[in-house]
Amino acid sequence: MVHGGQHGAWCFEPLVTELRARGHIAIAVDLPAGDPDAGAAEYATVIADSLAHAAEPVIVVGHSMGGLTIPLVPALRPVRSLVFICGAIPEPGRSHMQVKAEEPGEGVAGQSVWEQPGDWHLTPRELARELFYNDCPPALQEWALDRMRPQYRKPLREVTPLQQWPSLPVTLINATDDRCISLESARATGQRIFGVDPIEVPGGHLPFLANPGVVADQLDEIAR
Repeated sequence: MVHGGQHGAWCFEPLVTELRARGHIAIAVDLPAGDPDAGAAEYATVIADSLAHAAEPVIVVGHSMGGLTIPLVPALRPVRSLVFICGAIPEPGRSHMQVKAEEPGEGVAGQSVWEQPGDWHLTPRELARELFYNDCPPALQEWALDRMRPQYRKPLREVTPLQQWPSLPVTLINATDDRCISLESARATGQRIFGVDPIEVPGGHLPFLANPGVVADQLDEIAR
């Protein structure tokens, strides 16, 4: 499981618990979000290295910005399928910033984060509460907000290193109350790139925090 921008492996803790209860081996990795020189290719190497002990093919799950990285992993190690949860979808020949300029999904509040000056961004606490954790109870919101960290923007600004999509099954999961990637935008992207609609689950941008059992059920079905 590969986290999105400003987050870490910690955000998957509830989902890891649910998946292990269903008999799966679940691993979450920390990406080098604080390295200004690390882009999607470097992130993919970190993911592959974290799975060095696992010889069999794995299902790689990418959340949000993690989606820009996971299609690169199959070139580095055996992968069975890719799953995007409220994911950013890379488009060969373009940067994510170019894609978002044409298809803004976050709305005005989200765009204000992208427009912060400098090479990194960190969403202000109360805006993050509204954008990311709107479906979470207050105690869970505070737990998550305390763990957010600055995100360097190379993976967002660079032209994706993905040359072509790997020949693997792809599943899209999106949330009905996501305030970062609207369901309308997710459906349009899914149809344009893959010719499919996403699976819809309740919740906000991190549905596996407020509803880990619901997301675990979807991943369990995909795995089986």
